[in-house]
Amino acid sequence: MNDIVSILADLNSDSAKKRERAIKNLTPAVLQAPQVIDALQKIVSSDSVEYVREAARNALLSIGQIPAPSAAPVQLAQEGAGKPAMFAIGCVALVAICVFVAVVTIVILAILGPQIGTVFSRVTNGLANP
Repeated sequence: MNDIVSILADLNSDSAKKRERAIKNLTPAVLQAPQVIDALQKIVSSDSVEYVREAARNALLSIGQIPAPSAAPVQLAQEGAGKPAMFAIGCVALVAICVFVAVVTIVILAILGPQIGTVFSRVTNGLANP
């Protein structure tokens, strides 16, 4: 009975991976327990993670139970789903930084250009006339 309580706790865990692992580790004897069958039916019908629902569905089918229809929403956010958008934002930011650096450099040279030219001419004349 202690095993059933800990298994039920794992089946109700907040972690989808832990729920899936608990389902896959169920022995045939434990799968026959009414509390476990009820928990699996609940997972099939309302768990928000598709692979957990599928594992529960397979476990129920392995003992001849008909899984309940799933009323759970489809999990839309998959791992890596936002990566292309983040890549595009990063590229735009990189281009913006490059343009900013170029504009600042041009402005500084436009302001200091005549002074730099004068200094360069003095150095050149000083080297030409020892």
